[in-house]
Amino acid sequence: MLRQVKIMFNKSLLCVAGIAISSFVTASASADFINPQVPPWRGAPHTDFYGWESFTSAFGGPNLTNYAGTESGAALFNFGPGAFITGTGNLYGSSNPLSISIYGGLTAQVNEVILNIASIGTILNTNSVRLTISDNNGNSLSVNPGFMELRSDSAAPGGQGQIQTRAFRWIIQGMPFAATRFELGFASQTNNFSLDAVSADIHYVPVPGVFAMLALSGLVGVRPRRRNR
Repeated sequence: MLRQVKIMFNKSLLCVAGIAISSFVTASASADFINPQVPPWRGAPHTDFYGWESFTSAFGGPNLTNYAGTESGAALFNFGPGAFITGTGNLYGSSNPLSISIYGGLTAQVNEVILNIASIGTILNTNSVRLTISDNNGNSLSVNPGFMELRSDSAAPGGQGQIQTRAFRWIIQGMPFAATRFELGFASQTNNFSLDAVSADIHYVPVPGVFAMLALSGLVGVRPRRRNR
């Protein structure tokens, strides 16, 4: 009789846990971006825009860009074990923190980078957010964001943490080498972190055009002097 009561009690606990996880996963669909930082130069020449609104690989595999208006050329990986993909396409770290790396190529000298992260549950580890720029000769530059902002913050349903959108910004000046690729990395503080959406905007230093080069060389834009009569 006692064993039967214990079994019934354990089943009740599993049911309660299942309801809690189910409600968390369902609530995680409501995060998305809320008031993200959208640069005025998105979509302009000399820029790249990468975004993820759903995920397909929970651990070790590439998640390709799929946000509206996004480009190919970058992939997002999670290296935190114990994660799974929810029914709504979120990347959920159930037993361990998420450890995210975004890899992509660069086409010119980087001027500015903006990263938006939408999540629900436990809090993002803001100290983990870093941008690394490197070349093919072993040179690299790894920096923390110069600016960070909590763009939106509200309580998740059922006391399941916070629904947040955070933005991070880097201004890169005086690169000592010609970078060819980048990595954006971040992690959650603990488990029970659901990653809902990510975007990365990159602004390049414009390469001077032919007219600009001619102007710099003094071949155009010079008016003849008038002679005094």
